[in-house]
Amino acid sequence: MHQIRYFLAVARTRNFTRAAEECHVSQPSLTRAIQKLEGELGGPLFRREHSLSHLTDLGRIMLPHLEQTYGAAQAAKSMAEGLRKGSLAPLGLGVTASLAPDHLVGLLETLNRSLNGLELTLESEAHADLVRDMMQGDFDVAILEEAADLPDRLRSWRLFREHYRVLCRTDHRFAQLNAIEPALLDGEVWIDRPSCLSSPRFRQLCALAGVMPAFRHRATGEAHLQRMVLAGFGCALVPETLPIADGLATRPVHDLDLSRTVLVATVIGRRLSPASDAFLRAARARAWASEEPGAQPPMSRRT
Repeated sequence: MHQIRYFLAVARTRNFTRAAEECHVSQPSLTRAIQKLEGELGGPLFRREHSLSHLTDLGRIMLPHLEQTYGAAQAAKSMAEGLRKGSLAPLGLGVTASLAPDHLVGLLETLNRSLNGLELTLESEAHADLVRDMMQGDFDVAILEEAADLPDRLRSWRLFREHYRVLCRTDHRFAQLNAIEPALLDGEVWIDRPSCLSSPRFRQLCALAGVMPAFRHRATGEAHLQRMVLAGFGCALVPETLPIADGLATRPVHDLDLSRTVLVATVIGRRLSPASDAFLRAARARAWASEEPGAQPPMSRRT
């Protein structure tokens, strides 16, 4: 990396002597390093004119790439130093795509205030993608739905339970009801969420109730789902706490257990960073707004 640093110094000062002084090395050492870099890149990077040195065509092409490489290396060095000194606390957080953003605002605000040097990377994904990427090490902590097929290596804690509701336009017949009888769902045009855990559960409950909506359309994200409902493509199922757009309404369904349990999870055997540990503690201690009255406090799902 010192070769790139010397090259950038000469490109900036246009003088090998001044660049050597700036880099605190002898001029012969700097010249040899740049010659080695030129050998690796396949051609001269500078041409000398009297006391000044100018970039060649190759030098001009390489300059932005080498600046980027050096900048990235310096950033990595600073990050490593911050981790060593404890002044940097990176956290990779994966969140199930259907989680209402409002759930996270207060929690992240608390974490940001209490943890110096927090460096948060937050990503939202479909359930299957989230579990896969969590196991591959892309996330330190994940907030996801409880499911029977979660890997054994995931250790999780219950955060809260919330219900699903039917999403419809405000001019739809369902919007005029306080709650929807299951029989009314029969034949209703539906927008499905194949990547969401609620979809197979909803289909199963409808079959048990002897009704079957017309699963005609599909959406891959909450924003697309709401736009399709607004456009009149049909109804859909959404978590009760999810913010909805103007022109839409949600209604519960009688006698169908349309609910889910939301968990916070880590991978067993993977060392917890200070940021991960702080997030877990804050998440488990939080009084979640969606928690049902009389529900039990968060408990470990796997030990």
